[in-house]
Amino acid sequence: MLDGLAPGSVVLLSRYQGWMVALSYFIAVLASVLAMHLADVAHQFERQHDRRMAMLGGAVALGAAIWSMHFIGMLAFELCATIQYEPRLTLISILPAFVASWAAMHWISHPQHQPRHLWLGGSIIGAGIGVMHYSGMLAMRTSALLSFQRGWVVLSVVVAVLLSVLALWVRQRLARFERLRYWRKLITGSVLGAAITLMHYVGMAAAQFTGVPEFATPVPSIDRWYLSTLVTLGAMTLIGAVMAMSLLAKQRQLARELQFKEHQMRVIFQNAMDAIVITDAKGKIDMVNRAFEGMFGYPAQRVIGRSIQHIIPGWRQLSTPRKRRQEDSADRVISEREGVHADGHRFPLRIALTRVIEQQHPFFISFLTDMTLYRSQQTALERLLTEDPLTGLFNRRGLLSMMRGIISEPAAQFTQRGIIVLFLDLDGFKPVNDRLGHVAGDEVLVTLSQRLPKCLRAQDTICRYGGDEFVILLRFNAPADGRPSATGEVAHESPEALVSAITDKLLDTIRQPIRLHTGEQVQVGCSIGVAYGWPQDLPAFEALLAQADSAMYLAKKGQTGKVVYASAQA
Repeated sequence: MLDGLAPGSVVLLSRYQGWMVALSYFIAVLASVLAMHLADVAHQFERQHDRRMAMLGGAVALGAAIWSMHFIGMLAFELCATIQYEPRLTLISILPAFVASWAAMHWISHPQHQPRHLWLGGSIIGAGIGVMHYSGMLAMRTSALLSFQRGWVVLSVVVAVLLSVLALWVRQRLARFERLRYWRKLITGSVLGAAITLMHYVGMAAAQFTGVPEFATPVPSIDRWYLSTLVTLGAMTLIGAVMAMSLLAKQRQLARELQFKEHQMRVIFQNAMDAIVITDAKGKIDMVNRAFEGMFGYPAQRVIGRSIQHIIPGWRQLSTPRKRRQEDSADRVISEREGVHADGHRFPLRIALTRVIEQQHPFFISFLTDMTLYRSQQTALERLLTEDPLTGLFNRRGLLSMMRGIISEPAAQFTQRGIIVLFLDLDGFKPVNDRLGHVAGDEVLVTLSQRLPKCLRAQDTICRYGGDEFVILLRFNAPADGRPSATGEVAHESPEALVSAITDKLLDTIRQPIRLHTGEQVQVGCSIGVAYGWPQDLPAFEALLAQADSAMYLAKKGQTGKVVYASAQA
């Protein structure tokens, strides 16, 4: 009955048990916080089934808590009459709470909403709480007559809706602040718990109990202690079960993620282009991939448990721990060593060795790259850059590289070694080119490039400097000051005598007739410029080369076949 008093009736006195009111609010807040947590967790699940179960668990926990809060709030109510509750209507009143909770979970699981969605979600939650409350109150059985004041009823529903909207709005706003992400659930849960609790007690304020008092002062309802304990334990048990279900679902997802990542790592490990070897601290092989089997020719079963030292002889030196900071958990060393194939041949390897310490147990991961193709490509590139494509001799770049190599030799060794530069220019080569063509000229150059090295010693170097010019580097063992060396050896090699012996052979070889592929014979001569010294750096070496070049031009002005020394030595 609304806003009415029967004639001669008396409004019965009522009151609340304070600690039970606090308990009802605590249960409402706890369930609301859990619902917010499950809404966030639902986004983290990959499977649709797990997301739905998380939302359903949150709705069940929140609905049960709303109903538990309502029922404990009803048990906290004391009246000057006997109060009992009809079991069937009491249990049926939980259904609106579940509907409201499902609406809440559905809304908060989608954080981006328009304002109309915010009001729609809050209205559904508030209306559901109101229906649950008033249907639950109809389950009361007492001698007093229950009536409601319209204004308070409307106010209770408005309070529930506004506070529900506020809770959803606060959650949406706090999602923008990363610093408050740990407090968001507590703040939102507290506001939503206040909406549930205030709606109940404002709704109770709308109720009037009239009739003949049975007691002078308000008394608790029948079996209050038993029922309150049962409802509280049931609500806490249900909340705990939902939390356990959420944790189990999270654990299952983590297990699936770990299994998927392990599968990914195995696929990467087995299909990597480089060979990968995992060894223990002593170098015993624990695991290899397919690239290792192809690179070394060993099946995995044959090498597991064996020492990697037999396959990579220099591995032990690389794996020796270096001084490192205590907080470092890994060391990485990159080096080049030789690997031993199953058939016994050796091949170059680049090793990227990583030392890992896991739970105080070190192990090593070695990434191995076969450098054979790289070395061959590097050699081919170096030959392309330093080798004359026509004759196969060094070109100018190759000569410069050779000069740098000589300069970089140990000083104690180099001080006893002099350098002789022979600068050769062919005589009569231009007429061959002009009369017979460039093909014939190239044939002459190729033939001479095959003959000239036979006139030299193993330690001497020849290069095609350009056109029909050749440069030869000779080494002779004699200190620059002519005194005995530090080892007691006495200078015994005269540069002039060595030049005379070598140039005589060169001139004789060059003057020999050359038969072309056309059957025609041609003959050329040679002019040679000579310079020698003990260059200590590259500029001095280049100066020596320039002196020999100048001497060669002097020889060209004289008779054919003349050998001219530079006027000064470097």
